[in-house]
Amino acid sequence: MIRSAGIVLSTIRYSDSSVIARIYTRKNGLLTFMVRTGKGKTALQKLGLLQPLSIVNIWFKDDDRKSIKSLTSIERAESLNEIPFDTVKTCIALFMAEVIGRSIHEEETNEKMFHFLTESILSLDRSKSEVSNFHLSFMIEFSRHLGFYPHQRNNNEPFFDLMEGEFLFAEPIHPHVLSGKALEGLHRLMLGHDGTEHIKIGNETRRILLQKVIDYYRLHLHGMKEITSHKVLEEVLS
Repeated sequence: MIRSAGIVLSTIRYSDSSVIARIYTRKNGLLTFMVRTGKGKTALQKLGLLQPLSIVNIWFKDDDRKSIKSLTSIERAESLNEIPFDTVKTCIALFMAEVIGRSIHEEETNEKMFHFLTESILSLDRSKSEVSNFHLSFMIEFSRHLGFYPHQRNNNEPFFDLMEGEFLFAEPIHPHVLSGKALEGLHRLMLGHDGTEHIKIGNETRRILLQKVIDYYRLHLHGMKEITSHKVLEEVLS
């Protein structure tokens, strides 16, 4: 029997009394589980533990022959007091969960990544300040753990090449480029990811920057599926 901390990314209904859950675990990376929820009040309690970005402790049998493992027990590891009840934070959490789920595929230990994701979730939940840029800051910093964090900007270069991940003086000949206010927003977020509440980015600039950062991920993560939850997030933040 294996015990591990985990971060719930998504669930889909399998039957009246069970769901399939994708959980990023501290010990074994991203795994898929069959979770027996039962019915009635018991089901509601267990489903409450399986909300996106819930931080849990799980027990399961590690059978390498099975792609879907059987979860024997689950309990809450950290209480989230605002994400489930604050509309903006809920939408940011759903977006973050989708980004994580689209970005991670390996079934292997990555302690630094797990720690970063856990701290990001707790930071969002506990923040008493403006969080409208939190998802952008998260994606930029997450790219460091995924291996394609942007190169530093040194001399106020006016262009950012999404394909190469670097700031340039000359505009690239391809369309995957960032410039203007969105570029300045990216630069400020790179400099101040620990204090994004003080960074002012207009709604339209934020929308453009978010789409470009998503494009940046898709350029650097081969086969990454389309992210869709940002559309709802944009509506909530506008």
